[in-house]
Amino acid sequence: MRNLTLPTPAVPTSLRSPVACAFVLALMGAGTASCGKPPEPPRPNVVLISIDTLRSDHLGCYGYRRNTSPEIDALAQQGALFEQHITSAPWTLPAHTAMFTSVPDSVHGVTSPIGHRLAEEFETLPESFQQAGYATAGFFAGPYLHPAFGLGQGFDRYVDCVNTVPDEAVDADNRWSMQDPVLRRSHHGVTNDKVYAQWKAFYEEAGTRAGKGDRPFFAFVHLWDVHFDFEPPAPYDTMFDPDYTGPFTGKDFFTDPAVNAAIPERDKQHIIALYDGEIRWTDGFVGKIKADLQQKGLLENTIFVITSDHGTELFDHGGKGHRTALYDEQIHIPLVVHFPRLVLPDQRYRNQTRMIDLGPTIRDLAGLAPVSTTMGESLAPLLRGDVGTLPSQPAISELYDVGRELRSMRTDTAKLVHAADSGEMSWFDLAADPGERERRKVRPGDRSRKLKEQYESLQAWLLQAIENRPAGPAEAHTPDAILRSLRANGYTGDDDEDDAKSGGGR
Repeated sequence: MRNLTLPTPAVPTSLRSPVACAFVLALMGAGTASCGKPPEPPRPNVVLISIDTLRSDHLGCYGYRRNTSPEIDALAQQGALFEQHITSAPWTLPAHTAMFTSVPDSVHGVTSPIGHRLAEEFETLPESFQQAGYATAGFFAGPYLHPAFGLGQGFDRYVDCVNTVPDEAVDADNRWSMQDPVLRRSHHGVTNDKVYAQWKAFYEEAGTRAGKGDRPFFAFVHLWDVHFDFEPPAPYDTMFDPDYTGPFTGKDFFTDPAVNAAIPERDKQHIIALYDGEIRWTDGFVGKIKADLQQKGLLENTIFVITSDHGTELFDHGGKGHRTALYDEQIHIPLVVHFPRLVLPDQRYRNQTRMIDLGPTIRDLAGLAPVSTTMGESLAPLLRGDVGTLPSQPAISELYDVGRELRSMRTDTAKLVHAADSGEMSWFDLAADPGERERRKVRPGDRSRKLKEQYESLQAWLLQAIENRPAGPAEAHTPDAILRSLRANGYTGDDDEDDAKSGGGR
């Protein structure tokens, strides 16, 4: 469309005096105010909450039988819920890297805590908002979000809330080096209150500025307590199983070999009840953040997102924990988007979506330009009502561990699993077998042939993306203290082979 310049209307001679001119200009201004375009709405704030290790099927809004998530359920009812949202990896580091970069794990390359750091050439989600003039802050309570792995890019402040001895007066690196390492302690006790206190301090300042229209904010809030160990504070420790008198407390869920699939069903159900108690405890902090936004009148103009990095196995397939397999209990995560200004209430979307779609969606809802390096697709047209539906996208999830490379391609109705080290392929019919009990062989003449062809096409897409990526993973320069603690707690993969045999995970 050509730009047209309209001629300026002539002003009659009788109206050329200063007073007359002022009168005409006033009339023109009044006409512009009443007939022109409405003022642009203020730029939205963003609150992205990642609840570590949260399974979607343990939330009320996803059909769970227990009342674990009244606050998240209310946000889902007032906004949008994606029923089949799939993460990129069944553990924290690569999944959050995919969340921030919107590319699959094999493309960003951060698939190990040893020697891997996100390259600065990738533009992360917080960087996009920082460049757009937003105040950016992140608050994390899990060790794999440490800035040593490159996940602090784009944050004006990035606050470490990992559980430590109270008032421990040591520097950030040395906090990882004690004989009783921070990593081990980070699995005990609670951190939600510490994360919330840091959010609150940031919000009192940033929220006040945003309320005046001065500067919007982007906040990433990582809530860790749902991750094992499962030791919720009272009354959440007995909320869902008050009559239990057995020996299991939720402590050392991963490290205690006595916690395994052979224990009595009654004990398993108690451990699951403790996991659910952690969810209910954490759900309350989601409610507190929502109340903070309401108190300053910012909820209406805030893109409020609830999601997770991965799920966890609770003896579903004879194991425990995560970072062990690509079953749905480890990769099917929640996604709730609440943004009253644009998103209609009580919207549920059945089509499958991916972790890598989250960044493009948030940017689009906020009016930011897309980033050329991202590989996900924006769901904002669906949320805004611009389109009635978006096609389901096949989701790639990846697990690199102990000399093995495991990759799955999930669709709405099926999942193909490829063990790249052995070349073995198998698949599950999710429509007929949602619990993934019957592993099927890939055969030339049946439905699995098309799955295999689709997977091979995605493989080519990934290889091309790897060739064209802005950079591979940077050298981590992870402090020795952190590496020692990672190894001491089995986080580096050194002990994963034994853990996998016993059903363990991260």
